[in-house]
Amino acid sequence: MILVTGGSSQGKREFVRQYLGGQDTEPVVWTEGAEASWEEFMDGRFCRDFQLFVRRVMEGSVVPCGHEPEGPVTEQLLEELFAGPEDRVLVTDETGCGIVPADAFERLYREETGRLCCRIAGEAEEVWRVCCGIGMRIK
Repeated sequence: MILVTGGSSQGKREFVRQYLGGQDTEPVVWTEGAEASWEEFMDGRFCRDFQLFVRRVMEGSVVPCGHEPEGPVTEQLLEELFAGPEDRVLVTDETGCGIVPADAFERLYREETGRLCCRIAGEAEEVWRVCCGIGMRIK
């Protein structure tokens, strides 16, 4: 898996298209974290807006198909992400910078997303940070 992170609107998708998606002749087809079902996201090769997918999971609007999670749903999320396509490119916005939210759910969401990304980065083959459209490999 390759994790690509960076601030909002910093050129992550274009970076992936140009530098990470060009190894084959197939165009990059994005699985959208804001819209995809659990199954679509787990099967996607190019998954963007991971942070929005996490929000939807935490809000309960996206759930694993066919069974109730045996533990925390975020643990199942990680297990299924790691069991998915080995060449997956996962793109996420950084959520930990800036002002700490006053709302309790927003703080929990921000913390959970950050912790999930740390665990994904630990297992990922490559980790990239994109700023102003320029990718910096950090792992």
